[in-house]
Amino acid sequence: MQTRTIILVVLALIVSLGCAWFQYHKVKTSLRLRIILALLRFFMLFAGFLLLINPEFIDSTYTTQKANLLLVVDESASISENESAYQAKNVLTAIQENDKVNEKYAIQTYTFAKSLKALDSLSFDGSATDINNALQGLKETYTNTKNRLVLISDGIQTYGADYSFFNFGNQSKLDAVVVGDTTSFQDVGIGLVNSNRYGFLNNQFPLEVQLFYSGKSNTTSEVNIYLEDRRVFREKVNFTDQKRSHIVKTNLKAQSVGIKTIRISLSTIPNEKNLNNNTKDIAVEIIDERTVVGIVSSIQHPDIAAIKKSVESNEQRQIVLLSPGVEREKLENVDVLIVYQPDTSFDSVFEYLESSKMGSFVITGEQTDWNFLNDNIKTLSFESFGETEEILSVKNDAFTLFDISKWDTKLFPPLKGTLGEIQFVSQPNVIAHQQIRGAKLDAPLFFVTEEGQKKQAFLMGENIWKWRLNTYRNNSSFTTFDDFMAKLIFYLSSSGKKDRLQLEYKNVFENATEAEIRATVYDNAFELIRNADLNLRVTGEAGFQREIPMLFTGQQYTANLSDFPVGTYTFTVEEKEAKISRSGQFKILDFDLEKQYARANDDQLQSLVERNSGRLFYPEQYNLLIESLVTDEGFVPVQKSLNKVVSLIDFKIVLGLMVLTLAIEWFIRKYNGLL
Repeated sequence: MQTRTIILVVLALIVSLGCAWFQYHKVKTSLRLRIILALLRFFMLFAGFLLLINPEFIDSTYTTQKANLLLVVDESASISENESAYQAKNVLTAIQENDKVNEKYAIQTYTFAKSLKALDSLSFDGSATDINNALQGLKETYTNTKNRLVLISDGIQTYGADYSFFNFGNQSKLDAVVVGDTTSFQDVGIGLVNSNRYGFLNNQFPLEVQLFYSGKSNTTSEVNIYLEDRRVFREKVNFTDQKRSHIVKTNLKAQSVGIKTIRISLSTIPNEKNLNNNTKDIAVEIIDERTVVGIVSSIQHPDIAAIKKSVESNEQRQIVLLSPGVEREKLENVDVLIVYQPDTSFDSVFEYLESSKMGSFVITGEQTDWNFLNDNIKTLSFESFGETEEILSVKNDAFTLFDISKWDTKLFPPLKGTLGEIQFVSQPNVIAHQQIRGAKLDAPLFFVTEEGQKKQAFLMGENIWKWRLNTYRNNSSFTTFDDFMAKLIFYLSSSGKKDRLQLEYKNVFENATEAEIRATVYDNAFELIRNADLNLRVTGEAGFQREIPMLFTGQQYTANLSDFPVGTYTFTVEEKEAKISRSGQFKILDFDLEKQYARANDDQLQSLVERNSGRLFYPEQYNLLIESLVTDEGFVPVQKSLNKVVSLIDFKIVLGLMVLTLAIEWFIRKYNGLL
């Protein structure tokens, strides 16, 4: 308490006594009653002065703060595979149960595989190891404290950034205990395999395989590649102390549709211990890129036959002839629509094009209803002059959406089109301009428009069959014209056609832990349905069947397949109320990255501890680790004092005493007739 406060309290005491004595020393009553009344007045005045002075003092409390000891245990499957789990458990238990360590440190225990978590139990079944992520998580949690870390791991990382460059900070120190076999053996293995996810039927697709070797003597291994259990590639590879890697490149032929398993196998070498990395399976989906093109027309015209011949000259294209009143279900089976000279009977077709965002090719002519077309096309409007004219084509060399360099229109005969003025909402991509009677017009004849994901091509004239015939007359082949049509159809087929039921899944899962199918379902207006009854039916090998209800998780419906065995599966997702469904196929491979390593990576752990002022220990050296923890003077407990300024009086109690003394004094005076 400060001297000034003490002086004020003493003065308050004297003043209170003086006032009480002055008020009651001459009162005509008994001495005993005067003393009682004077004391009551004294207590009331003194309490009031104390409230005004509010005396304070400093209360000091002392606490002992221990440094953090963070025990981080790797529980990935590689620990179990290398039979090192008991070593990790023994080291962890020895540290946790040591009294001197507990006396000196505040122990916090964590485990990690792909992500960090507080220790609950040790299972050693993690499918991936990310040591850097675990250390980064601890660094973010313990930023402003002194930390001693002990990492118990085999040093094998299968995911994430290189942990050997990690630095925890100046206030921390990191030791590591390497568990597992650190003995070096000769080993050959398969590293990264590069391949396309998809291959096209009757085409070749590339495959690149990286092979590695660890050892000091010269050795030879044979690599074999099998496509659906049929060997399609074989090569002998020589390794030396200087040549420790080799890249195999080959092209494989896609001969049938479906998900195809490719197995890469390396023959064993003498004294090889780890055989898990000698084989690796991948899968490629072979697809038929066939595009179904629908031609909708209410009239018969030579153009339709010419377009059909041109499109189907590519074996991957199929033409379907449709009438304007075609059912929606048939339109949903088409990838691109060619709309020939539309009129009012095409109303349902344009409604579907608008909702599905399907790519389309509109060809106009003498029988086109322009009033109807203007009402149903948002990207342009056409004011017809009511007259037809022969229109020549002038190629636009600046067109760049796809290659038309070999397509030339100089000698093409004119098309028959309607004269008029075109207004565009946005700038079109012009393939060819109009030329009438020798004058090139600032109006497009053949052009493409894009509205979001929706792509539309327009040809403002009929008799395109003459163009194809002229191409043959000039080149003795339809190839140039047909190639142009193929590029146009391919461009339009990439539009964002929207199915009411959309699926999202991988065709190949490396293991079951990541296997999941997601679905999104829409109503006829393509609004997301959140209460749909979606059901997943899966069939597999050896009579495997399972039916799973799909759960809505915010924006999508999901089904988890993590307990499925290795194999190939077909599935169907069905929405029961709307009676719409989609099917697919996927494959689950037997690949575990944690099994690819047999030797603990003590070299990388050594780099990590050196960067963080620590040491590397082996399981049998756990006593040295404990001694280092106990004797380290840089992490001794620190005693800290906390000073709090505390009021000497309680305001409520003092106020209560003042009221009480005043009340007693008043009653005594009243009783004795002194008021």
